[in-house]
Amino acid sequence: MKILMIHGSRQSGELFRAKLQALDKLLHRALGPLKPGVELVYPTAPFALEPTSGTTSDLRNRHGAWSWFESESIDNLYPGLEGSLEYIASILKDSGPFDGIVGFSQGAAAAAMVASLLEGNRNDAFARFEAEGGIPYPACFAKLKHAPLKFVVSISGYVASHPDYRAFYDPAIRTPVLHFLGSMDTVVEESASMRLVGSCQEVGDEKKQIVIWHSGGHVVPSGKRELAAVAHFIKASVS
Repeated sequence: MKILMIHGSRQSGELFRAKLQALDKLLHRALGPLKPGVELVYPTAPFALEPTSGTTSDLRNRHGAWSWFESESIDNLYPGLEGSLEYIASILKDSGPFDGIVGFSQGAAAAAMVASLLEGNRNDAFARFEAEGGIPYPACFAKLKHAPLKFVVSISGYVASHPDYRAFYDPAIRTPVLHFLGSMDTVVEESASMRLVGSCQEVGDEKKQIVIWHSGGHVVPSGKRELAAVAHFIKASVS
């Protein structure tokens, strides 16, 4: 079993791994008997960012600050999106297949896009919106042979709200998603996160989308309740 771990803006794969040590251990313990050989893969995004002023950790200094898009804006166009999707598609091809994705912030936004692209008939939606000025279905995913994801864990995720990206979310994403939102998050507005929640589908009485609020800000929650919820959700999704 493989899970792709997608970090947020100004992080790196190694920094994300360090932040998720507790979750990493719990998933191995919870999923090991069910899915022997659990592997969490932590890639680093392709775009380097200038370091910010102020105190930074030794780990951040060693591995730098990276982004999945060339812009840190949430609401506008995402320069570099095509390159990032090509990079992620190459990871899915060369290191996959993956059962699911855990993403934080910008990484969660990217995770939702990837889940959408791997769903059947999504290229039809892109063709429809491309006629209205939207982006085309990414060629790298058109050539990729990878099954739909079984789950996504979105931590402080959000929708790419520019009209050019509507095809990612219309029709609604069918992949089961666990959304973690921080009640004190001042980086990603609640409305942006809730638009992502609203862009994910519930099928009949089966609640495929779950929203859990935590009391922190723009952080990866590390409390026992939150970690247990992630493990339970993933275990249920792959059983």
